[in-house]
Amino acid sequence: MSIDPALLLTALTNVAMLQCAAIALILSVMVFAVSFFLCLPLALCLNSRKPVRNGSAQLYVWVFRAAPLILVLLLVWNGSPQLMPFLLKAGWFTPFVAAAISFTLVTSAYMAEIMKGALRSIGAGQGEAATALGLTRLQAFRLVILPQALRVSLPALVNEFINLLKVTSLAYVISLREIMAVVNDAIAASFRFVEWYCAALIYYLVIVSLFMLAQSLIARRMQQGLKA
Repeated sequence: MSIDPALLLTALTNVAMLQCAAIALILSVMVFAVSFFLCLPLALCLNSRKPVRNGSAQLYVWVFRAAPLILVLLLVWNGSPQLMPFLLKAGWFTPFVAAAISFTLVTSAYMAEIMKGALRSIGAGQGEAATALGLTRLQAFRLVILPQALRVSLPALVNEFINLLKVTSLAYVISLREIMAVVNDAIAASFRFVEWYCAALIYYLVIVSLFMLAQSLIARRMQQGLKA
């Protein structure tokens, strides 16, 4: 049995596939944005010399970097209503919300490690010089240290976003209608594996390639700014 080009084209232009690709993209962008703001205090705590702050951050990062993402998804979706029964009747607790919470818990842990290293790469003299100029510690962090840390961490952060976009495919296990959920339903109805899996692969290749191109353009722009 050979590949059916007509079926592959049908899969690629399937409206449900396009809609679910948009859902995966929206989910990824939302999780990445929330995780970025959560990872900053975590990174600061990881670099803190205060045992309680450092220990708490280390524990969080250890748990959510060690836990399999699919297990976190199942715990949030299936376990949360057991611990908080009101969620069973909560209309807002949907697979999308459960996936967003799960991905944010895990992604913020990984991004905290990235930002921890980036912040450590900035010399202590940068903050001291900014304070000497009359800036508060918050202003020094926001205006001086963070921009430099972002420049250092940009490649790793973009890679983390690309990885996040790919792992959204796991959310089908909690019934989120994303790309792989549509693919699995179509395969169950047609028993045509190759065409639908190839269609999903092409979707991910196109989306990830666009972000890789954006990463290259941003890195080139930043490099030109440094030379200027």
